[in-house]
Amino acid sequence: MAALDDKYIVFGAKTECSMGLRESKLVLPADHGIFIRGKAQMHAKDCVSVTNVIPFGGCRSAANPSTAAKMASMGVAAAIPTISGTFCTPAAPAPCAGICTPVITSVEWEDASEFTDIDDEKALMGRCTLTCAHGGVIKITDAGQD
Repeated sequence: MAALDDKYIVFGAKTECSMGLRESKLVLPADHGIFIRGKAQMHAKDCVSVTNVIPFGGCRSAANPSTAAKMASMGVAAAIPTISGTFCTPAAPAPCAGICTPVITSVEWEDASEFTDIDDEKALMGRCTLTCAHGGVIKITDAGQD
């Protein structure tokens, strides 16, 4: 069995964000005409917030205005710094989390397949990542093929 890095990604693949509160899934409003095990295969440009990348339930990043406002309303004066940015107090991350609406910073998933194309676009692979403007890194945790 191939490692996740080498698997093609299909509709329903599981994702997580380093600043999100829960796992999410990738969706595809219209297929590209290529299917794996009956599920629509995705390509690198399938990275549109809410259209393809479903929100992660809440956001712990203080760079997110919604989280910053929630932290301020709770009297949290400053965010706690981390290597990847800032987040609300780790002792109670959910209460100070703001609304998650991913703000994708690129026009396609990073590290997509150079060797396989779908509608003249690179195939989405398990190793691909996205970056959110609020500091989160979005990665694929399950290819969705099962």
